[in-house]
Amino acid sequence: MTDISADVRTVYLVGAGPGDPRLITLAGADAIREADVLLHDRLVAPELVKLAKSAEVIDVGKAPDGPATTQEHIIEMMIEHSRRGQRVVRLKGGDPFVFGRGGEEAAALAAAGIPIQVVPGISSAHAAAAAFGIAVTDRRAASAVTMVTGSEGGGGAPPVDWQAVARVGGTIVVMMGWRNFDEIARRLVEAGLPAKTPSAAIEQAWTPSQRVVFAPLAELRARGAEMEPPVTVVIGAVTSLATPEVSWSTMGRRVLVTRAAAQADSLVQRLRALNAHVVQLPTIEIRPIDNEQVNDAIRRLADGRYAIVALTSVNGVIRLWGAMRSRGLDSRALATTRVAAIGSETARALAERGIDADLVPTAFTSDALAEALTQQDLRGKRVLLARAAQAGRQLSDQLRNAGADVDETALYDIVTPPVDDVALTELRQGVDVVTLTSPSTARGLVELAGDLVDLDSLHTVCIGPVTAEAARQLGFRVVSTAETHTIEGLVQAVGRYIASLGPPLDSELEPA
Repeated sequence: MTDISADVRTVYLVGAGPGDPRLITLAGADAIREADVLLHDRLVAPELVKLAKSAEVIDVGKAPDGPATTQEHIIEMMIEHSRRGQRVVRLKGGDPFVFGRGGEEAAALAAAGIPIQVVPGISSAHAAAAAFGIAVTDRRAASAVTMVTGSEGGGGAPPVDWQAVARVGGTIVVMMGWRNFDEIARRLVEAGLPAKTPSAAIEQAWTPSQRVVFAPLAELRARGAEMEPPVTVVIGAVTSLATPEVSWSTMGRRVLVTRAAAQADSLVQRLRALNAHVVQLPTIEIRPIDNEQVNDAIRRLADGRYAIVALTSVNGVIRLWGAMRSRGLDSRALATTRVAAIGSETARALAERGIDADLVPTAFTSDALAEALTQQDLRGKRVLLARAAQAGRQLSDQLRNAGADVDETALYDIVTPPVDDVALTELRQGVDVVTLTSPSTARGLVELAGDLVDLDSLHTVCIGPVTAEAARQLGFRVVSTAETHTIEGLVQAVGRYIASLGPPLDSELEPA
């Protein structure tokens, strides 16, 4: 007997957008996070499905000429789970009310007495065109746009009046019609649309695999013969006015992130904001060190015996703060100590913990930090250099040569993590750019993948000159180094380099 709750819950009909998971609405993402049950279509981005961490996830996708969950069964599941008192999200590609059967589902749910909430999404009916700089209602060429399904007659729908579509003028967007587009083109031409009408076929819009073919209407299907659905077709003069350069930056480009998993989010999100396809292969792992040497350093710090504390990374800040807090200390322990940070991100990490850095060099390198510190009289002053176990001796040697009494305390260890086989497979399939944020990430990548890929074939963008030099010595091809040695500077360097490459080679980007 089915366990039915008296509290029938709302079913949310949510549009996932055209492909890129970041193009979902805030309301849509919130609904997924709060779902008890998620029923999703085949083309929904996996990143969106992962938002439903505590939900039962059910794939109800329909593959062309393949197995499918019937519409009737999908509706039955939504009703059943709602009546059990579960919050149901029906996640559909694009917009649920634009060729998405959202209207049918809403009507069936309403008839069953189920409360409904619709969360619209961005439809590929116009977003696919925008991915390649096609404005479907560009006032220079079209003041109207007609959206039409190329899959006629399904579910009792009337057949498409192609003569009427051809007469309207403006832009025609054909969805779900690629498999029989030769017939659609023939009927449009018979209805009076010139065979040479400029057109575009867009495959896998707003995904790393997106590509476009521009061609006259009568030639489009043949020119895009290798394309597979989902393909959106745009017909009309607006395609001749396209600015496909909008997709030349990072859309469709694969960028490898090697940073430690616990710290990669900032870099990953910034790259995704540029529409890059990010492959995460952590090549280092940060492990805290807590031993007698650390105890001694924290004790001396609390006693005010250090004149200067120098921090050379965000990790150093995190581990020093953790060691202080575990011993009942906070920022007040540094009241009489000058704090030096190697760069702006390290200084920001300090500020987040209530500590203002007294010194940040203009160039974010160990040499610049040493130069800034040695401009003051260090003779007889005790300096705590809190850093990784693998750190080089250059900075400490320069400080000692200036007369400082230096305590080098290893607060964390850098190790190579277990290999991520999925990410390693993606690397072997090819990436456009490898990002390196430290010499350790470069060494870790060599250890994990040095026998599997040609390092010289990897186009590497580095966060700074020290990392770049280490990468070159290991055999990497360094194509760019960030002007500002921060994550934001690294992302800008990646964007500039990829933009210099032009469009991906498998796209035909010249409008007809």
